[in-house]
Amino acid sequence: MKKIFAIAVLASLLSNCATMFNGSSQQVSIRSNEENSEIYVNEAYIGKNSGVTTLRKKNDYTITVRKEGCTDKSVPVAKSFDGTTLLGLLIDLGLVSILIVDGAATGAWQDFDQTSYVVDPVCPKDQKENNS
Repeated sequence: MKKIFAIAVLASLLSNCATMFNGSSQQVSIRSNEENSEIYVNEAYIGKNSGVTTLRKKNDYTITVRKEGCTDKSVPVAKSFDGTTLLGLLIDLGLVSILIVDGAATGAWQDFDQTSYVVDPVCPKDQKENNS
């Protein structure tokens, strides 16, 4: 039993493939075509008109763009499975490396579908014409 535990610990230290190759976070850039728009990710202010932030793969995020006189626009940040994770099957059949390290601990078994977003608030037509 001690031997199996030692192998599992060693495998988790050496084999969390998605975490090693792609990391447990990604940089995402966000911009708005609408002048003076404020950009938020999970209600945390990112910047005016554009911004770059680092998002942890383990968490879920929503991008919201706000502008006075306009309706806020919110977009969920989508994720999908990262195939690099499957390399853990070669080391410990994925029991520790995939399930515990890449999955539960770091969320690295996912990648964000996009790393660049353009999100505009919904503004009345007459306001858009006045900005031009």
